Amino acid sequence: MALSKIDLDKAGVTGTLPTSNLDTVGVAQGGTGITSGTTDQFLKFTGTTTLASAADNAGALVPVAQSSGTSGTANVVVNGWITDTYENYVTDYYFNVATSNEAISMTLYDASGNISSGNEYNWSHIGIDGSDGSTETLYNSSQNAFRLCHGANNDSARLSVTGRLIWLHPRLSGKRTTILHSMRQLNSSAYVWTFNGALEFKASNALTGFYCNSTSGNIDTWGIRCYGIKDS
Repeated sequence: MALSKIDLDKAGVTGTLPTSNLDTVGVAQGGTGITSGTTDQFLKFTGTTTLASAADNAGALVPVAQSSGTSGTANVVVNGWITDTYENYVTDYYFNVATSNEAISMTLYDASGNISSGNEYNWSHIGIDGSDGSTETLYNSSQNAFRLCHGANNDSARLSVTGRLIWLHPRLSGKRTTILHSMRQLNSSAYVWTFNGALEFKASNALTGFYCNSTSGNIDTWGIRCYGIKDS
């Protein structure tokens, strides 16, 4: 009579069975009950005993570009990362300037190159001076570049400036781009300033990236990370 079951423990079977001899392990037996899923998605319960592949990472930040260095440079370029793949983007950055009382400017790129003419850059910030709690402002309009900070200190033990940029619809045809900006810097007396505000690019170019530079000296140390915001 043919055997219908074999007790592997009693038979003393050791080693690993080839996967070709194994059926899909059901949920009731401790398995997933599925044999495949969707790339870049995750397993989740559907409310029953089954598991399914689903986009649980909606809203996640997806790395798209980065730049870092520890040697003096005039310009830090991070271009080609703004595309139609994502509607909105985030950039985290830090800089150390070579000399004290420096400003960091940011110039945008489109497919034709850097956009440094036309007086298309507006910005406004309000902040707090950490030495006395007084209000500080950082603003201007119709310029050829954004100003991320001014009067930054080059303290070797502390970062001159750190911040986050949130890019809203930088590829939307026919519309201006708004960039929300939050920043902390050391002023020329080595006190902490904190600023919050917005940058507005007045033209409707489909942007691709940017470069940053110190207004009268080099950038000694920098780190930039750019992310697309995944909607679904």
